[in-house]
Amino acid sequence: MVDLNFLKKTNDTYGHEKGNISIRRLCMLVCEVFEHSPVFRIGGDEFIVVLKNRDYRNVDNLIADFYRHLDEAQNDDTLKPWEQISAAIGYAKFDKTVDKTVDDVFKKADKAMYDRKVAMKAERKD
Repeated sequence: MVDLNFLKKTNDTYGHEKGNISIRRLCMLVCEVFEHSPVFRIGGDEFIVVLKNRDYRNVDNLIADFYRHLDEAQNDDTLKPWEQISAAIGYAKFDKTVDKTVDDVFKKADKAMYDRKVAMKAERKD
C-alpha cells in the first residue's frame, strides 16, 4: 500500500488542483518504480501494488529506490511545494499459515503503511 502524505495540507494551502498534481506525481512514481507489477488506485490518495515476479523478488531494493526518489523531490528547490511529494509504503506478504484471504494481507499492509506514516510524521522537522 502507498499513501500520499499531507494531501489535506496541500489542498487547503494551494487548492485541489495542486493536490491533484501531487496525486498524479505519486502515481507516476509508483508506476515507474514498480514497473513490473499492477498498480491500483483504491482511494483519493491511496494505491495498491500487487507485486509480481522480479518486483516481488526485489521489493526491498524497490522500496529503498522509491524513498530515494521522494527524498530527491523533497530536497529539490526547483519544484513547487505540491510537487515535493511525500508518501508512506506498507508492505506485507501472504503467509499461508496465518492468512486466510487477500484481505488479511491487505490489513497487514495497511497497518504497516499507517505505522510508517506515524514514524514519518514524528521525524518531520517543520
